[in-house]
Amino acid sequence: MRNRWLAWLKGNRFPSWLAILPGLLLALLWIWKSLLLWPFRLEQRILVVVSQSNSWQGRLSCWERVLPGGGWKRDGEVIPVLLGRNGVAWGSGLHPPQSGLQKEEGDGRTPAGCFRLGLILGIAPSLPAGAKWRLYHQKSPQDAWIENPELPQYNHLVTISNGADLPDWFEGERLHIEDPVLEWMVFVEHNYPVSHPGGGSAIFLHGRYGERAATSGCLALEKKNLLSLIQWLDPRGDPELVVLTENDYRRLWQSWALPSPTRIGLASSP
Repeated sequence: MRNRWLAWLKGNRFPSWLAILPGLLLALLWIWKSLLLWPFRLEQRILVVVSQSNSWQGRLSCWERVLPGGGWKRDGEVIPVLLGRNGVAWGSGLHPPQSGLQKEEGDGRTPAGCFRLGLILGIAPSLPAGAKWRLYHQKSPQDAWIENPELPQYNHLVTISNGADLPDWFEGERLHIEDPVLEWMVFVEHNYPVSHPGGGSAIFLHGRYGERAATSGCLALEKKNLLSLIQWLDPRGDPELVVLTENDYRRLWQSWALPSPTRIGLASSP
């Protein structure tokens, strides 16, 4: 039987295309899997660049890319952003520790570095139409964000149960839901979730009080720009906020895999 089978194989040659069929099927499978995973390879970055460390005015731009192979593309225009009245200092986030001035509670500085974005707070029952973000909390008169380093809930949201007595510290820590500028607040995960006392707290992207009104450490935008940013955020892209001086951007953009300085309007060297 075996000899007859071998003799048949010798006398009946397969078409040449059958020889490459296994490789072709494997290639098609790889392409299919790549296309299937493509939507989940989105990356988003919000870049805030200031001229120097004591500047409280910066430029904000939103960037995204699709991997593998995609390059950074800016989405929308470059817009003004207001920072802490005393400029920036290195914060605690996703980036490696950096030498230089470090962010402290009450220093009037915005944390520099790379940070995740977390909970969005607002007074409306839900996020603006078209928003894709999944972390939302509707503010209430029972809410507080703790900025007192001596309290155990430092740099965390605390909601007092309805009917419970308000703690003595509550009035100094409560969220001011009556302030229209704070209608929407995007939490910047500096010194979070492990919050070291005195390392800085309650850093948000929120509305601004005026074109030249610096903050105590948050990042302030015109309301229409803030709403557009909230609608742009996509949890599939793991959005990160990057805050850097111009010189630090030139120094770090390659190791942090950011758009080149010329792409964001900076000369390659000062």
